[in-house]
Amino acid sequence: MKTKSMRIINNEIYIGKYRASDLAKTYKTPLYVYDEEGIIDKVETFKKKFVSSKFECEIVYASKAFLAPRICDILKRYDFGIDAVSGGDLFLINKSHFPMQKVVLHGNNKSNEELLMAIDLGVGYIVVDSLNELIRLEKLVKNTDNKVKTLVRVNPGIEAHTHAYIETSLLNSKFGESIYDKEVFLKMAEIYKNSKNLLFEGFHSHIGSQINQPDSFLAQGKTMGKFVIDFYKATNMKVKVLNMGGGFAIKYLDEDAEINLEDMFKKMVTNLESIFEDNIVGLEKIMIEPGRSLIGDSGVTLYTASSGKTTYGGKKYVFIDGGMPDNIRPALYQAKYSVDIANRYDGGKKELRDVVGKCCESGDIIATDIMLGEVKENDTIIVYSTGAYCYSMSMNYNGLTRGAVVFVNGDECHVAIRKQEFEDLVNTCVFKEENMKIFDTHSDMLYDLYKRSLKGDNTRFTDFHVPQLKNSLVRGAVWTMYSPDDFDLLEAVKIALSKIDLSNFKEFNVLLGLEGLRNLKKWEDIEELYNLGFRHAMLTWNEDNKYATGVAGDKDSGLKEDGKKLLSKMMELKMIIDLAHLNEKSFYDVLDYVKDYDKLIYSHGCCKAITDHRRNMTDDQMKALKKVNGIFGLTLARNFVSKNKDEQDVTHFLNHVDRAIEFMGEDNVCFGFDFMDYLSEYGNDNIEDVANATLTYRIVEGMRNRGYSEERIEKICWKNFYNKYQDLLFIKGE
Repeated sequence: MKTKSMRIINNEIYIGKYRASDLAKTYKTPLYVYDEEGIIDKVETFKKKFVSSKFECEIVYASKAFLAPRICDILKRYDFGIDAVSGGDLFLINKSHFPMQKVVLHGNNKSNEELLMAIDLGVGYIVVDSLNELIRLEKLVKNTDNKVKTLVRVNPGIEAHTHAYIETSLLNSKFGESIYDKEVFLKMAEIYKNSKNLLFEGFHSHIGSQINQPDSFLAQGKTMGKFVIDFYKATNMKVKVLNMGGGFAIKYLDEDAEINLEDMFKKMVTNLESIFEDNIVGLEKIMIEPGRSLIGDSGVTLYTASSGKTTYGGKKYVFIDGGMPDNIRPALYQAKYSVDIANRYDGGKKELRDVVGKCCESGDIIATDIMLGEVKENDTIIVYSTGAYCYSMSMNYNGLTRGAVVFVNGDECHVAIRKQEFEDLVNTCVFKEENMKIFDTHSDMLYDLYKRSLKGDNTRFTDFHVPQLKNSLVRGAVWTMYSPDDFDLLEAVKIALSKIDLSNFKEFNVLLGLEGLRNLKKWEDIEELYNLGFRHAMLTWNEDNKYATGVAGDKDSGLKEDGKKLLSKMMELKMIIDLAHLNEKSFYDVLDYVKDYDKLIYSHGCCKAITDHRRNMTDDQMKALKKVNGIFGLTLARNFVSKNKDEQDVTHFLNHVDRAIEFMGEDNVCFGFDFMDYLSEYGNDNIEDVANATLTYRIVEGMRNRGYSEERIEKICWKNFYNKYQDLLFIKGE
């Protein structure tokens, strides 16, 4: 059961050049270890052996087996695809800079949000699981310019002779539409023919997992071949792609059958080439989706043993410092694993033992009735073939933290996923705060609602934003319409405002704002926006427009004549003038023009003396803003906090807060977080430990740890902004 680079040296197991016991001590246990040489060997085998002289062959990794950025990097290098089954998968894959056109989205109950996310990110295929999902998808893209490639998942009814829980194509399976339900496919064909946005590319089927002989795949090919040909004859719709799914087995025990992948692929491909010899359907590509077979037998889990015991009835137990939270498969599927003592490979006389975990569950068992030598306290226990469906199915049951994941490649060892800390267990929990609340002076809420509505998502506010805000310390915000591109500003804000419903969150306070006025056709139109409730505006985003020059513009260009007229009107209307995004010349030009006007803010930025970012304020700018009693909102945008990835955290964010207070005073500092977790085109660009509003309690905790008084914290979090501008609120929740 050894991995590709595993060796026994001086009675100890080595992976690459690393002793397993040393890995366990360095990275702590439970520890998942992947032999990267083994993964690459499998990847190359698939790439070389799954080939056809007649069709394009594409391999798509089934990421539910295990997903991490390092896996994405390896697969990108070998031009593999990846399948995703959730928005979370899509987010991680995209954040790993994997080419999204090589991604296939699966799932039998995809949400509208997940479908829209897949469309926005430009995935290669969406696998449509049912007629109802196809109808829903058509509604989502009907009024857009998107062209969405799809495969239709079918249920061929093939018996895969595997565990009942991992058979996926029997007639009562929840996945796909049955090939025998011809009326459903005729209805689907009509939807495709009448749609200008949905592209029918072909079919997908998957018959189960842990299949070690080609017979089931050959039967699948014959059944799918007949179905595809019949479908083409009935609809005259070309079938370019046939995805045969995955399910290729690995060995878990010495007595398990050897799997000859080369023979299996050859028979599968030859079978399909024969079935589609005439190719009247126009088949161009065949696909497979291996998961377990690519990584399963290259992964092991290391544990530290404690003193075991022998029961009165004679059962010999080995206790390990993990268990079912690390590997639920024995409890779920009655899966069996091979086990050894890594630091004493020849552990002496072997006896029947059970390896069990530390959970308060009788089913917390990793292996039963295995022959194992005498286990001593602090021995390193190794469990083989745990690379698939172990970490990906792991959990925090009994308050246990998930272990680290490391990849070993010869003399290199890389941490792919860090070990969880206790803090990670509570990062989504809400702890009762008696008095503290936060006013966030910059949120792109209106832009998000507007953009989502264009894609048919009209419940974004109540489904996502309100629950998140309720689960945070944020109880007020400046909600802005962000303007990074051209659109009808007046129409956009009206659409966004129509989506807001705070009837179930009446304590929330809203001030409406505008992040950039590039789309304000003429300066006089600011009054129409004022009449809609807007009391705040920035003259630019980063661009140079007809009102002023942003940080991306000419450093010698500043406030324009129309900008002066606009500022005069804003002062007449008593609106907040936001200096964020202006270049330094425009910044000082505005201060000079408005003179002693007291409604000035720099809503979201950090301190340039700490991080040299073009959007951060210099010490002199802070002094100038302080002189007119302006307010400075500190942002959580990661690159504003630090250019060093290791410093993009609360600690270094609070360094900016400290410096801002030094130059602005504690009465002129607040928070303008600029959360981007809900803007799919940017991904989450905020610091890791406060990635969204629900984690803002960490800032309060950090301030307390620095010795900030409760009074000072309350000023910065809430009072400095709210007390000054409460009369300008669009929705006043108090």
